[in-house]
Amino acid sequence: MGVQAKRRYKKSLKDTTTKYAKTAGGEKTEVTKEATTEATGFSEEENDDWRSDSDEDKLESTEIKRTKLTKDDIISGELEGLKETAELFKSNIFKLEIEELLTEVSVNYAKHKPLELALHHLKAIFDSVPKGEKQKLVDFATDMLEKHQIKVPFPDPQPDHEALHSFEFEKPSSVHIVGGYALKTIVKSKTPFNVDMAIEMPSNIFQEKDYANYRYFHKRACYLSVLAAAIKSSNKRFEVEFSTLNGDLRRPILLVKPAGDKSNVDFTKTKCVIRILPSISNHILPIHRLAPGKNCVKTSTKPTPHYNASLLMDTSYVNNLAFLYQHGKNSPEFKNAILLSKVWMHQRGIAATNTGFNPFIFAMLMGYLIQGNKDGTGKKLSSAHSSYQLLRGTLDFIANHDFIHEPVFIGESDKAEFSKEEFAQHYDVCIIDPSGHLNIAATMTSSGLAQVQHEAKLAMSYFNDTVDRFEALFLKKVNDPKSKYDNIACIPYSASIHTLSEAYDECAQADYHSYLPFFVHHIDQVLKRGLTNRVDLIAVQYTYLNNAWSLDGCPNIEKDLVVTIGLLLNPDNAPRLVDQGPQSQDDEAVADFKKFWGNKSELRRFKDGSILESVVWQTQGYENRSLIVQDMVKFLLRLHLSLKSNYYHYWAGQFYHYLNPAKGLPSNLFSPQLKNNAFHPVMSSFTQFTKKLREVDEALPLMINNVYPASASLRYSTVTLPHPVNFDHFDSYPSTCKYFEAIDVVVQIEGSSKFPDDLGALQKVKSSFLLKIGDELKSRFGLESTVVIDAREQNPYAIRSYLDVYHLGYVFRCHICLSQEEDLLKRAVNSKTADKLHKELAKEAHQKYLYQLRYKQSHTFYIQALCAKYTAFSSTVRLTKRWFGAHLLSSQVPEELMELFVAHVFLEPQPWTVPTSTFSAFSRVLTLLATWDWQNTPLIVDYEGEMTVKDREAIVANFNQHRRVNPQMTHGAMTVVTAKDLVGHRWSNEKPNRPIAARTQALAKAAVKLLDEDINHHGDMKDLHRLFVTPMDDYNVVLELDIAKCTRYYQNMNPDIKYFVIQEDVVQSSDKPYPQFDPVTDLVNEIERIYGQTVMVFYDKYGGNKLALVWNPVAATPVQWRVGAGFNMVPVDMNKKGHLKPAKGETSISKMIAPNYDAILAEIKRIASL
Repeated sequence: MGVQAKRRYKKSLKDTTTKYAKTAGGEKTEVTKEATTEATGFSEEENDDWRSDSDEDKLESTEIKRTKLTKDDIISGELEGLKETAELFKSNIFKLEIEELLTEVSVNYAKHKPLELALHHLKAIFDSVPKGEKQKLVDFATDMLEKHQIKVPFPDPQPDHEALHSFEFEKPSSVHIVGGYALKTIVKSKTPFNVDMAIEMPSNIFQEKDYANYRYFHKRACYLSVLAAAIKSSNKRFEVEFSTLNGDLRRPILLVKPAGDKSNVDFTKTKCVIRILPSISNHILPIHRLAPGKNCVKTSTKPTPHYNASLLMDTSYVNNLAFLYQHGKNSPEFKNAILLSKVWMHQRGIAATNTGFNPFIFAMLMGYLIQGNKDGTGKKLSSAHSSYQLLRGTLDFIANHDFIHEPVFIGESDKAEFSKEEFAQHYDVCIIDPSGHLNIAATMTSSGLAQVQHEAKLAMSYFNDTVDRFEALFLKKVNDPKSKYDNIACIPYSASIHTLSEAYDECAQADYHSYLPFFVHHIDQVLKRGLTNRVDLIAVQYTYLNNAWSLDGCPNIEKDLVVTIGLLLNPDNAPRLVDQGPQSQDDEAVADFKKFWGNKSELRRFKDGSILESVVWQTQGYENRSLIVQDMVKFLLRLHLSLKSNYYHYWAGQFYHYLNPAKGLPSNLFSPQLKNNAFHPVMSSFTQFTKKLREVDEALPLMINNVYPASASLRYSTVTLPHPVNFDHFDSYPSTCKYFEAIDVVVQIEGSSKFPDDLGALQKVKSSFLLKIGDELKSRFGLESTVVIDAREQNPYAIRSYLDVYHLGYVFRCHICLSQEEDLLKRAVNSKTADKLHKELAKEAHQKYLYQLRYKQSHTFYIQALCAKYTAFSSTVRLTKRWFGAHLLSSQVPEELMELFVAHVFLEPQPWTVPTSTFSAFSRVLTLLATWDWQNTPLIVDYEGEMTVKDREAIVANFNQHRRVNPQMTHGAMTVVTAKDLVGHRWSNEKPNRPIAARTQALAKAAVKLLDEDINHHGDMKDLHRLFVTPMDDYNVVLELDIAKCTRYYQNMNPDIKYFVIQEDVVQSSDKPYPQFDPVTDLVNEIERIYGQTVMVFYDKYGGNKLALVWNPVAATPVQWRVGAGFNMVPVDMNKKGHLKPAKGETSISKMIAPNYDAILAEIKRIASL
């Protein structure tokens, strides 16, 4: 969309010169037909009708001389057009994106000839229906079923057999096309759009008191049945069935669908459904009897505002259409603004989830903001505004207006029964139509309003953002519960029916058309009071799976319906342990509080001396406190709606299981208390260690400037929590528990002019510093330490030494950082006298220096900050790493890259808010991996939110240049950009490669699909473990490792506990425990070093006991034999017995070779001791 808009924008700059350019004759400028129409307000044909033929109008005129336009004139015209665009739209690009969107979603009404014929034919059918016989309602229903096989869709309560009132059919008074089709504001979508026909029932069939006791609705159902019978018996075939208007069972309608017989009224290609809506004139029934405070049902002792509004809605179609039509006529962009609002609402599922808000209400509000109140106030929009301005202005009003205390009156009534106070008292939300009698938002609950206002506020933030958020506004699907909400409760409606709330008494039954709207309203009220400021949004939604039924059937639209409760948690208040109530002296408030909270209410004294009724939620640890809201919701649903937790599914903490130690691990090695303490022990140990390093400072020849963390353990992102190790009894640990991490720490030493300029000598100086630090820590604090020189590092310029310090159960691996070292490496890389070999060594050493001493510590700093800012960040990172590991991608995707994926979800949460729960955040990470077009788009992680538009444009330009230079993506397949890495390949230059990136996306898509199935179709929560089970059929070879040699096996999600037997009476060795001892990872590194050209290795470093191998298909291609091929090879003409034999059809033996996979596999097994 954006690329097309930019192309159109460039083209528009050329096209703007058209209206200034002269014709070939050089005398007249071009004036288009559209320009003439816009100037006069009439089409060309209409203008002809208004021309005068009198002689007085035929006056002679002097020809205007036209000068040739200069280049400056053309440029000034372009600038004027750009200025106008900037005023009417957010930006020029945004304008073109909107134009492109409107072009895509607009309907071509000229192609609807069969539909128009069908509409005319339906009208003719209705007009030709003869007058019916006067019958009692029950008798009429019996005849309809026997003669026409149509069951009259009476709402409950059904007509009484002894009722005296009768029904006599007469043809409609009038037929009107209403709704979006009449306004020409239909939007293309995957589902058929609606064409609404309002059939006005004649006044003769009603009596004055038909407004009461469902008499109007019963007669309405009879009238609808006659229309259905007429369509059914007509000579043109249509498919007809019953449905409801917005789910209201009191107001059934007819759905007319094409038969597909290719007749002249077959409108199949139009992809629409005709809805037959019975209506009445607003003069037939006494309007004052239908005021909000009136009771129209004898079984109720209270007002029936929803019943009254339901009836009044049948009187409003034509008048409200006229209101919108007039605004559409006065405002050129009014209809386009409605189209944009429909797209915006559709992506958010606002209308589909029965929030009570729909495009009709949006359009009415927009008309109100153009019109204003009677006294001239409230006018916030102009008919001259662009579609963008109209949309934005209306959304701004929705986002900020207090609908609860300030009802919106598009029109006002002089009658006291329809006053502001009356409406506000009986409805949650009030938006009164132009008649002043009908609340068009009568079905909207406070939850529905909160959802709409929440989305409107987000939309306004996107409009105000300097970054183009067009995609988040209009193109992304927003109504995805697993990503949108932190907690989700899915309640099958059938379960609620069996446990009716006590509050659903006769009065409620009289007012609501069924238990469903009452149930939704009641849930909203209960949770709103109970959760208070723990949540920022309570979204109660439901969607009809099938809102239609056959003419001879019974309505069952609520079958299999599920009510979804979505909660957005407040990160500051959600984990609160205590909810304070009223003071103990306030007897009335205390009684009400106890009634609401039941046995959870208790009297408590607080530190400030106050004695209050309170509710306390006793729990410890982040995980448990993050689930307090879940416990509250379950308690309230059970207490107030009799819903037990086994009746529904609640999604919140299901993923925590995969982060906690497996059951069966020795409790004396892995304390259960660690779950509650989380990273506090290791961070506390690090803080004390840095203080001790500072004290050693005075014994060193140079000062320690700073100590930086550079490890996943210190940025709260290890899959399993770092556990303290008992070094004195380490030999008794099972071999499967011998792994503990060496926590990287960067020690910054101040510079000195006495440092040698030789890189090799400088490395020895650093080793001397490490030895001195180790000696001082031993002498002052009794800390054991070891200076290690990595013998595997053959580069004389690279970092080789480090200091392992054993401190409070953890090992801190200290790396000395000298700024002079970086200067020397840069000098060696850029040296003009050094040979190529030394330059390559220096370049390699410089990269290692940057990675170990610069990149890791700066990355740790930013991830630490994100963990401190977002409560769910740490657990989401850990879960993401667990997911990658479970799919054997530990060696293929760097863990820093995984952390950046999660950072993007939190820093760029659009089109949602920042996630507060691990469940929501992890779902979004999977969605990101499944949908990110990594081949054509860079992923931007703006840590500090300071990237400008120019920065982002430069990033895209760099990315496009990289793809042009390297279209095969041999390196940098995934581009993840940060403010410190504008190229985006710091962590992804070598890995993941293109096949791994594609596999990651495929696995993520499968995971998202599984999550959707479990949530939307209410599957077994135990199925979630499939998210962490990878298919093994895709690998060429799978090797089972000896579990006893897997030192990280205790991190496995489902380990065999027989491998965790503690060895008793073991003589402790004098040797220090070896940190980061991981034979499996060492094996993988060795295989990649030797056979990296021919095989890719997959494994789960978090306790996995399998190696999976995939032969490189590129290396499998035969090549010309040469010395030093780089891998174990075999002639292509060698048969299984080891003999050379020419290929079929060849006379000589080929000199081509290919990898010897059997030999390579045998060598790998030998190295792995298998």
